[in-house]
Amino acid sequence: MMCVFGRAGRLLLASLAIAALAGTAFAGAAHAADKADAEMEAMMASLGKPGDFSLAAPAVSEDAAAGWYFRADVGYVPASSASLSYLGLPTGLDVSGAGWSLGGGIGYRFLPFLRAEVSLDYLSLGSASLSPFGPGVGASATVGLASVYWDIITLAGFTPYLSAGAGFAINTLNAPAGLQPAGNSWDFAWSAGAGVSFAVSSSFSLDLGYRYLDLGSPAYAGGLALGNSTAQQVRFGLRYAL
Repeated sequence: MMCVFGRAGRLLLASLAIAALAGTAFAGAAHAADKADAEMEAMMASLGKPGDFSLAAPAVSEDAAAGWYFRADVGYVPASSASLSYLGLPTGLDVSGAGWSLGGGIGYRFLPFLRAEVSLDYLSLGSASLSPFGPGVGASATVGLASVYWDIITLAGFTPYLSAGAGFAINTLNAPAGLQPAGNSWDFAWSAGAGVSFAVSSSFSLDLGYRYLDLGSPAYAGGLALGNSTAQQVRFGLRYAL
């Protein structure tokens, strides 16, 4: 009888031990599953809404801030020509040849796509030889313009633009002493242009542009005059926003 109860007791103890181990394993598995679920939810929350795989793109604004800015430019003036006359009679000569320009200005941005500026540029416009071996006549102009700029769109820091302006040109002829004009010729001037700028930082931008200039028809008291005088500029410059 004691053997029977002893054997039964050992079987009961073994069953209880197995049940305890199974319960411990089940609890461990449940805890591991809960931990894995929590980690998955945290990862999904960092990517987007839990259970929603549509990721919202970050808001990026490239709109330029309103405010004042300064600009400085150097330029190349491709060859153009203007007919030279003396005392109203054609000389058969054209003032032509490539030149250069140097300028600067101050502007204000009213809207992300609209700005205005006033600028002053000096342009060397070429020359004309009065005789095969004699001195020549050189032309230059100081141009003051009020211009508006339309910044079309900004993509990855690049902003293409269009421009138009109006103002004055102080046209000058550097002539030989016997034909030296008395003073300069002040004429109405206007411009149209296009270009692209690149924002290096929030304050500095590089600018590459083309501008067509109509400088009027300058006439001088010394008897010399030029026909319709025009110039083209390829300008490279810097803009600094305040």
